[in-house]
Amino acid sequence: MAGPSHDSSTTKIFHEKVSFMKNWKPENIPSNRDRLELYALHKQAISGDAPNSFSSNAPQAEKSRYQAWKHKSGLSSEQAMSAYCAECDRQLRVYGGQMTESTPMTPMTTPNESAGPNTEKDTAPRGIAAIPLLCAAAAESRVAYLRRLARGDVANAWWSRQEPLCGTPGTITTLPETFLLATASLIESISLRSDQYIPISTAIVQSFLWPLHNISLAFWILLILLYTAIDGAKHLATTLLWGSRRTGLTLSKIWDDEIALTLHSVKSLCLSHHPIGVRLVALMMWPFTLLVEGLCLQLVEPLGGTLTNALVYVTVIVCTSWYWIFTVPCLAACTAVGAFWSGFCFSLIELAGV
Repeated sequence: MAGPSHDSSTTKIFHEKVSFMKNWKPENIPSNRDRLELYALHKQAISGDAPNSFSSNAPQAEKSRYQAWKHKSGLSSEQAMSAYCAECDRQLRVYGGQMTESTPMTPMTTPNESAGPNTEKDTAPRGIAAIPLLCAAAAESRVAYLRRLARGDVANAWWSRQEPLCGTPGTITTLPETFLLATASLIESISLRSDQYIPISTAIVQSFLWPLHNISLAFWILLILLYTAIDGAKHLATTLLWGSRRTGLTLSKIWDDEIALTLHSVKSLCLSHHPIGVRLVALMMWPFTLLVEGLCLQLVEPLGGTLTNALVYVTVIVCTSWYWIFTVPCLAACTAVGAFWSGFCFSLIELAGV
């Protein structure tokens, strides 16, 4: 009878959270990424997996919501409810707002009267929540891209309003993301200002740059996945070395919040509705899938448990660092070259009026 009571408790907390969030007045406005994350988890909890087909003529906002929901496919109703409650707690901490003692806070583990206050740190990566939105943006067609640029201006350019999602602000760890965002902003600026210094039709120039815009989005997803996978190894290593009491983290929480979440994200990127650039990112992350799912989950964990699992994961990540540091950037560079040359094809298509 323990199972039903647990389900009932999760469902009750979930509905309380939903009711509270409807009337929540945050001190700071939540980002679109965080809004999409709550929408997707709520939709998955209530309706289950998203349908495989979706209208290509739907507005961009609807496509973003669908992509976010599709990204949660595979989660059971109870898992989605638990994730929704945890995400609510995180957003309440991040954005503040009206929150009383009666506001239901989601327990991190099974309630225990003898347990003290929960001192675990929140390790849920902010970047992972942005992946559904980035996938939706990467799925934008060339015609939709041209139409959006025709309505936009440099002051309100999309890329210029983005900020790094991974790494510690003000440190060298944000350099790869900062460089990517600066490059993508330059591409967008050229697209919007091409009529000022390029004696060619603006639509032709924008068609040429469209693949580079899309591959920039795919590379941002790749950076997020790499950061999260490597950060997970770092957190596991420090917890193994110094212990949970000193780091404020547990091995199981790190695994669930970072490693398992990254694995789920990589697998979801392989789905056929994603654009080719996004699926190429999933292919680059294929060794990570083999490591986590094939080695850790199927072979090591049943024999040695979470501790051995963490040791194996950290060891393999270190031993394969050559792949993440050298091979992945080389593959990404080849992909960028392919996107550059494909731009000529799309500019010819625009020139021909097809």
